[in-house]
Amino acid sequence: MLDASSERISTVWKIGNESVSAYPMPLVMGIVNVTPDSFFDGGSHNSPADAFEFAISLLEQGASILDIGGESSRPGSTPVSLQEELDRVCPVVESLAEFARIAEISGNNPRKFYISVDTTKAKVAEECMKLGAHIVNDISACTLDKEMPAVIARTEASVVLNHMRGSFGTMQQDFEPYQNVVEEVRAELLAQAKVLTDAGVEPARICLDPGIGFGKTVQNNLDLIKSVDILAKEGYPVLIGTSRKSYFGKLEGLENSDRLVPSLTAGIVSALGGASVLRVHDVRETVEALRVLKALRS
Repeated sequence: MLDASSERISTVWKIGNESVSAYPMPLVMGIVNVTPDSFFDGGSHNSPADAFEFAISLLEQGASILDIGGESSRPGSTPVSLQEELDRVCPVVESLAEFARIAEISGNNPRKFYISVDTTKAKVAEECMKLGAHIVNDISACTLDKEMPAVIARTEASVVLNHMRGSFGTMQQDFEPYQNVVEEVRAELLAQAKVLTDAGVEPARICLDPGIGFGKTVQNNLDLIKSVDILAKEGYPVLIGTSRKSYFGKLEGLENSDRLVPSLTAGIVSALGGASVLRVHDVRETVEALRVLKALRS
């Protein structure tokens, strides 16, 4: 179980001009929310300057990817305008890209990292790619903005397709029950991956995310985490984002948990199943846990 490669699970993701290996240690994507209302850290670094400083701290803690988001997807959240989202995320992306360039020129090169933009808007994705981003993390799997597949193809962005039914404001209150959540999520993600490849996106740039907490019951979420290997065997790297999510508080005995230890546990189980990327709030703790896994796999 420690050796995902024996199952012929994909652990390589093409980002920029590089094929990035996520074995023996998955990549850690640190969450940088430039929002006042995100569910865990909304308002903690709500200005571009504060978000940049926070992002640098996540790099120092061991993040390989920084995921910059300017619109909350928590249940009941209010959509933001295109211009407001651009104003929130573009300065952070530009500053991080400049930070990387200066470090490389000066010879004081930091550990390699990649910039992701968490958006469902094609215009935001395109502008951020121009500024130096590498990845588009779309919680709608590129379904909310019909221009997104063309933008991904044209800019040669890498992309995370997150599974979701309905809108992110109402997804927990109004979603169609699953008969077989693992099979339905797998089929729907693969169908959307085909939409992107038909649009000209290189398959190696596509990463799949089963959308833990996105319009799913507690049991749905548990079933998906237990079945990461089924999705990972489809030939695409898999991202799991289960950090600090509210469903942990609905598990017996965890009603008053701060959700850190449950998040780390779910992350390690996902990694054992073949996840290539863990999207987390707690970067330092996740990196330490994964270094133990790396040592055991070596």
